[in-house]
Amino acid sequence: MKKVIFWGLIILLIVVSCTQQKNSPMEGVWHVVSWENKKGDSLVSKFQRDFTGSEMKIWSNNHFAFVGRYKSDTIFQDNCGGGTFKINGTHYEESFLYFHDQSAVGTTTRLLLEIKNDTLIQTWPVDQNWQVIKTNYNIQKLTRLE
Repeated sequence: MKKVIFWGLIILLIVVSCTQQKNSPMEGVWHVVSWENKKGDSLVSKFQRDFTGSEMKIWSNNHFAFVGRYKSDTIFQDNCGGGTFKINGTHYEESFLYFHDQSAVGTTTRLLLEIKNDTLIQTWPVDQNWQVIKTNYNIQKLTRLE
């Protein structure tokens, strides 16, 4: 009987260790395809119209990282950073461990995040009540690469 219990436990451990954890739907590599900066209902700037470039964002477990380069007229702007995140439904928070603008390191940004099939939409900033701050906000769309 002890052998049956022992081998049963061994088989159970093997099965449990082989079971993959359910990944977050945003886990993987995403590519920016659209980015708008707005003030109220007015469009201030738009990706591919006012600036060009590319950016990738990667999510894994509870970490994120992004890297990109944009060009407006003759000026290049590198955009990179990363850190940890928390998500609860569409409420998403990024805490920066590193960022191209050092003053943002150690800060947390609130965003609304929505995933529709292979499209992810980020809108920020939002206030403490998760309402978009309409005086100056961004809507960024990304598509899954991986």
